[in-house]
Amino acid sequence: MSNSNENAVLDRLVRAEKLQLLYRQSFPAIFASLFTGVLICASLWSVQDHSRLLFWYGVLVFSAIARGVLFLGYWRASPEGEAILSWERPYFLTLLASSIIWGMGVLFILPPDSLLHQVIIFLFLVGMAGGALAVYSAHRAMTLATIGCILLPITVFFISQMALIPWLLVAGVGLFIVTVIKAGEVLSLALDRSFRLGHELEAARAAAEHKAHRDALTGLYNRRAFYELGKGMLAGRGKQMLAMIVSDLDHFKQVNDSWGHPAGDKVLQDVGQMYRSCLRNDDLCARLGGEEFGVLLLVDSLRQACSIAEDLRHCLENTRIDFDPEKLFVTASFGVATGNDDLDELFRNADAALYRAKTDGRNCVRFSHAVH
Repeated sequence: MSNSNENAVLDRLVRAEKLQLLYRQSFPAIFASLFTGVLICASLWSVQDHSRLLFWYGVLVFSAIARGVLFLGYWRASPEGEAILSWERPYFLTLLASSIIWGMGVLFILPPDSLLHQVIIFLFLVGMAGGALAVYSAHRAMTLATIGCILLPITVFFISQMALIPWLLVAGVGLFIVTVIKAGEVLSLALDRSFRLGHELEAARAAAEHKAHRDALTGLYNRRAFYELGKGMLAGRGKQMLAMIVSDLDHFKQVNDSWGHPAGDKVLQDVGQMYRSCLRNDDLCARLGGEEFGVLLLVDSLRQACSIAEDLRHCLENTRIDFDPEKLFVTASFGVATGNDDLDELFRNADAALYRAKTDGRNCVRFSHAVH
């Protein structure tokens, strides 16, 4: 994967983690909004038409219900990774609608002849904007959009009053917005760096683990992983038995001697790819070293394991390996064993069967009689 693709994936993962944080921490903001709405209605009850106040609060309740339904849907879906990003647009739209109801809605209920009550409402909105900074700081664009929708309408209203006190309030809110934008930028960048570093460390850990468990040439599991994962297969086999197939490429040294080590590497890579394509998804395939490969799989009988080994032998025998301008054909000898007690014993039995396959003329499958 190129650096640009890796950075794009990392950016999406960071966005997803930010959104996950927003869903986790902003649910209480729905109830805080409703409670603040009650306080505002109580403050204006004596100076504003009751039906007007109740209508505005009803719209606010409707938006809160819509946001609550969105949160419930998100929790039921429990998206992971980049799938979370599909929930970003509805989150932003419902948040924007709620912010507009606050910003534009207060103009609908604002008493035109009471400066005291206008200042009270203004202070409530400043508090709401400060809460938005705390709740939505993980996503700077959402923070700025929310604060803008809440404060901009009443700011324009105060500017239009052409009076000293409203202008002083506008100057104060201007200073507040500048401070909020700067603080929001610092918080957003800090969270972004933290999330990004976390994903980079996880990617580095996964890459190191992959390198420790994979053969660099073929991409198959290595001998260490073969045994570690094999223990898990042995423990979780259920009623099935564990089978091991060990194969060794026939006369592989002649390939290196005749066409060089690049040809040998190409043979090993193509054989590894062929094994992966012929085996089942749950079968464990590894390069054990040199030209030796191993397969661990769950089967119902030794006969089934031998049949799978025979299929592998047949596929390999009929596989053409292109090493321009040469067309190489290779075969392998196979040893098969089944057992449910010990991986080392299973390997010894499969290896003994492999030795008999070689002594019997190679390019054949032999099985161990030790364990059935």
